[in-house]
Amino acid sequence: MSTAVRIVKTADVLHGKPRIEGTRVGVFQIGEAVRRQDWSEGDAAEQFGLDVAQVRAAVEYYDEHPELMDTLRKQKRARRQSIRAESRAK
Repeated sequence: MSTAVRIVKTADVLHGKPRIEGTRVGVFQIGEAVRRQDWSEGDAAEQFGLDVAQVRAAVEYYDEHPELMDTLRKQKRARRQSIRAESRAK
């Protein structure tokens, strides 16, 4: 019996960003690793403590929602810039 891997969004986990149900592993994190850093699905599964089916589901969601992933990428970039600016402030 196989069970489908679900991608969920809940306000109290990862600030409502999509993640694999039952984990705190975000779709964006997996998608970036596989699509932008050229990790294999097996490598991602091993590094994130998932199985390959979970990684595939996350990558599929990532690919099907490019606008959301672009928004998350921009938010991440803005957070980094803010942190850099704060660390330079005295």
